Parts: sequence; C-alpha cells; structure tokens
Amino acid sequence: MSKLSVENENYAATVVVIRQLIDLPNCDNVVATPLLGYQAIVSKDTRVGDVGILFTAETQLSEEYARLNNLHRHSNLNDDESAKGYLEDNRRVKALRFRGHTSNALFMPLSSLSYADGVPDLIEWYKEGTVFDTFNDFHICRKYVRPNQRGLGQGRNLKENVRRVDAKFFPEHFDTANYFRNADKIEPTDYVTVTQKLHGTSIRVGHTVVKRKLSWVERLARRLGAKIQDTEYDYVYGSRKVTKDPNNPESNHFYGEDLWSLEGARLVGLLPKGFMVYGELIGWTSNNSPIQKGYTYGIPEGTRELYVYRVTTINPEGRQTDLSWDAVKEFCSSVGLKYVPELVQPRRNVDPGFVQAFLDRSFYPSWENALPVGKGKVDEGVVVRREGLNPLVLKAKSPIFLEHETKMLDKEEVDLEAEQSE
Repeated sequence: MSKLSVENENYAATVVVIRQLIDLPNCDNVVATPLLGYQAIVSKDTRVGDVGILFTAETQLSEEYARLNNLHRHSNLNDDESAKGYLEDNRRVKALRFRGHTSNALFMPLSSLSYADGVPDLIEWYKEGTVFDTFNDFHICRKYVRPNQRGLGQGRNLKENVRRVDAKFFPEHFDTANYFRNADKIEPTDYVTVTQKLHGTSIRVGHTVVKRKLSWVERLARRLGAKIQDTEYDYVYGSRKVTKDPNNPESNHFYGEDLWSLEGARLVGLLPKGFMVYGELIGWTSNNSPIQKGYTYGIPEGTRELYVYRVTTINPEGRQTDLSWDAVKEFCSSVGLKYVPELVQPRRNVDPGFVQAFLDRSFYPSWENALPVGKGKVDEGVVVRREGLNPLVLKAKSPIFLEHETKMLDKEEVDLEAEQSE
C-alpha cells in the first residue's frame, strides 16, 4: 500500500475528477476545466471523467517531480531534454492569464507519479479529494516561498522568548483551509457566517501565562523543597509565526519596525487573563509604506488598524477554547476593538455554491459593512465560518486576486506577512 502524508493541504496535491470542460476562444488545442474553485488549462484530449492530480497557484513542485515529468520551460532541466514544459526554474505554479483566460492551477495525470513506485491502477484505491505532498517517501510539492524569505521569522528571535513563553499558552492561528476543498463539511443545519478577508499582516495578542524570573532567594527556596509560584500572567504579542515578548529584557527583535509589538501594546489592559485575540493589521507602516501594496483600505497614510477575526480563552493547563462569532463581536465591542466586516450574518441552509458570488469583485459599497479596497482592485475573498465548539473556518480567494499575488511575487515585493511567517 502506498504511503501518503500532507503538511499543508492548501499547497498539496489533490486527486480530482474532470467534470466539466469549457471551450476557450482563440485556443485551438486547449480547453479549461474548473476544479476546487480554480481553473486549469488542459489539452483538448482531456475527457470528462478523467482522474488526475491538481496543484493550485503558489505551490512549488519538487525538483524531481518537475524534472521527471519534463515540466521545465528550460529543457536542459528536464529528464528528456528534447521536451519543453512551461514552469520556470523555481517550479512554481502561477496564477496568470493564458491568451486572456484564467489559469491558476495545474492538472496532471496520475501517471505523473509512476516514478515514485506508483502503479497504473491508482484510481482503484485513490479517492477523489485525497490530499498529499509526500508520496511513498518522495517529496512532491510544498508552498512556494521566495528564497530570500526562507529562515526569516521563527528561530531568529524565539530562542530567548521560549524561556518565558510556552507555545501552548500562546498558540499560532491554525492554517485556514480552502473552502472549495471542504464545502462538503458544512451541513444544511449548520450556522454559517461570511466575513471579508482582509489583505494585511496577521497579529496575535495574548494576556497569558509566562514563566516568572525567580530571584536567587526563590531559586534557593525551591531547591530546599519550598513551593514557589514560577508563572505569572503577562501580555505577549506575535505575528503569524514569530513571538514578541516585550517584557523579556533578553528578547531580540531583528526588524527595523516591529508593527506587532507597537499594535500589541495598544491592547494592554483590555484583555482579561487567559484571553487571546487574532486579527489582521491593515494600512501602513509608520514610515508610510503600505503593509500590502495596493490594499490600504482607505486608511490614512502612516496609520493602520486592527480587525479581529478570532478570540479564544486559554486555561492554566493550556487548553484553548474559541468564542462563538457572536461572542467575538460582543467582546470586541466591549473593549473597543474592531472585528472583520461581516457580509453574511450567521444563518442556516446555505447553498455550497453561494461563495462564487463573492469572488472577483469589490464588496464596497454593495455590502454596507465592507471596507473599500481601492480603485481598480478586487477583494481578496471571503472567510466562511461554521459555528461549533471547534469552529470550521474556510477561505475562498478571488482568482483575480491570486493573479495579483503572483505578480507581487514576480516583482519580489516585500511582504511583511511572509517575512514573519517562515
């Protein structure tokens, strides 16, 4: 039996079935097929019912997979040097326009895995929707990260912070899964909320348990068997992956402007003990650079705003519990914080296909709560939340926005979110 594993399902291979083919004007040899909310351009030889593997935009294929399937544009990098593909040397799947048509995913046949001890009858034991990035111990794909961003963030300033902050008391936000991969998990009886997905940089702030720095007297007393309280509550800030511990004199931060600590400090005194908030910072840095180019949401230059999308509590054992969306809104209102704009209030009996209506458009002013993106821009997308003790949170991104992300990566624009995430 073949072995499968996955680290990040948003940038993994997914087994899919072709259910629709769309003729494209001015394209004689290819057609389009919609898959998981994306669109792949495939050969006209493709047939409805074909089973294969889908890689979505900003996924990086392994060197081995790209070489053995002759996917490189520079043929000298392919196993068959007479064959020419369309991937650049970094093996990145891009969101782009092909003769004016959307192309933001790559569809490959199951036989593309044959080099990894795959077998011709994979379809007999592969189920549609199977997700993996490692196959029979062969690495297949991962999230694309610009080479100059690798290694930034975690590990550079956590060495000292970890002395005070245990990860279970200051957990990272979970990876938000793709809506179109998981829409079937939402039942008609489930309460569903839709919010505007803001394009900025993630922040988390907690009034949480940290280790106390014991005096020499306390350390001595503990050695002699005395029971000494070695923890306390304090405020800790962080980006998506990096912990900022402002009250730890041994902490080092390697960034010219630490937006996360600046904004986190504004919440001191607002959070009860054991509370954490997760949100998005949008707008500008203090030196008037946009946090995300083209997406400043009408916020005055040099300023920024925090919009909360999640609030949790953490007990003294490190168990985390989410507040319901209604409770998130009530909590934010009670302490003077903003929450991400709500486009659809919690309701049941939601048609799984309704999300399509939110894509490739600007929400403002059609939705009164929405923030204005800016002239000529479309919203990043939406977040769909299914209420429950453990809420299911899914994201759907606009295809046009995916093209914007690809262009920013091509231009090597500085991305604060990426720099603080890897």
